[in-house]
Amino acid sequence: MKVAVVSLGCPKNLVDTEIILGKLSSCSVAITKDFNEADVILINTCGFIDEAKEESINTILEAVQYKNGVKDKKIVVAGCLVERYKDELKKELPEVDLFVDLKEELLIPEKLGIKNVKFDSPYQNRLITTPKHTAYLKISEGCDHTCSFCAIPQIRGKHRSRTVEDILLEVKRLADLGVKELNIVSQDTSYYGVDLYGKPMLWDLISKIEKIDGIKWIRLFYLYPTTVNEDFIKRMADSEKVVKYFEMPIQHSEDKILKDMMRGYRKNRIEKILEWKDKYIPEAAVRTSVIVGYPTETEEDFNKLKEFIKYAKFDWLGVFKYSHEEGTPAFKEYDDLIPEDEKISRKNELINIQEKITEEKNRFFVGKQMEVLIDGYSEEWETLPIGRTYRSGFEIDGIVYIETDEPITVGEFAKVKIKDTADQYDVVGTLCEK
Repeated sequence: MKVAVVSLGCPKNLVDTEIILGKLSSCSVAITKDFNEADVILINTCGFIDEAKEESINTILEAVQYKNGVKDKKIVVAGCLVERYKDELKKELPEVDLFVDLKEELLIPEKLGIKNVKFDSPYQNRLITTPKHTAYLKISEGCDHTCSFCAIPQIRGKHRSRTVEDILLEVKRLADLGVKELNIVSQDTSYYGVDLYGKPMLWDLISKIEKIDGIKWIRLFYLYPTTVNEDFIKRMADSEKVVKYFEMPIQHSEDKILKDMMRGYRKNRIEKILEWKDKYIPEAAVRTSVIVGYPTETEEDFNKLKEFIKYAKFDWLGVFKYSHEEGTPAFKEYDDLIPEDEKISRKNELINIQEKITEEKNRFFVGKQMEVLIDGYSEEWETLPIGRTYRSGFEIDGIVYIETDEPITVGEFAKVKIKDTADQYDVVGTLCEK
């Protein structure tokens, strides 16, 4: 059996896909990228916001085109979209052979008719799909927050941490496979361990991961402002392996909107975290995200958000339009009052502001020598190596184009002198030393 797999949405969903792939591979199933030659097309969907749902539906419809007229080709759809809309999807997409919700994802091989499946320790046997030097490490599932706009708790359930011992076993395996960069993800990374150990245990976990040979970079994603305190920033400053980069979605800057969003903190908390960052690790890069067009966001609120973005000077910023999601507190409380074209306009304004900030931040490093992790080669110029400094997360932030006449190995670290910016997000450098 040949299976083609598409993973949509966030890195957390990608980890789920890799676990499914690991189980399929253990059954001697061949994994292919070619929809034409696949006996089964498996799509792991995202159902978080409107744009993600639309992408998932379009991908399913594309797969249907490959199935038409081909005897015995099957389409399997799994993931968050199925968890939210399984009954509706069954009615609207009869061409799909199998819809699998989250709790049944590990049973996909059995549902495809594969017998005598043996698959212990899913995390230890997942099939890594990222370049072999970088991998995601999912340390918990679900979320205990009740943010008014967010459907994650109803999709993924309450926060559930993995044990320290289970995670360390996985990290050792990843290190043995050649992983040098661990990207720690979850729905709420800084809350890790509270459900199991009665207190946040992220730094206790990290202190153990740091002792594992082979792991050089540890990168933190999905931090929540209420659990990022002064001690947290100090621990990051003191760590030799945790890169000076963290991703912490703030969603808005104004107290009224944060209250309506049920975020559990106010603007002064964000400002305090930025103060601690500047005090202890001024070189740290911060990625955040905000939502524009929330039903109670006035033009004045938006203008204040613009000013805050200019003041905070985040290194990287994701901007999302508010999505009116069924089952969320905001859906029950408000009508979706702000027109779509106004949301788009606000989003574009913030992106334009942030592009100037990011380019200015990048220009600061021109003339400096930096350590770069080599990720591969440019799609436009196939012989031009590309990589990342500590300031950039894999596949989401800016890259370094590396000019060199020497052969260079993907997955190795190199010293690169930054010579110029390439655009608003990327830079160009010359190889100094491998």
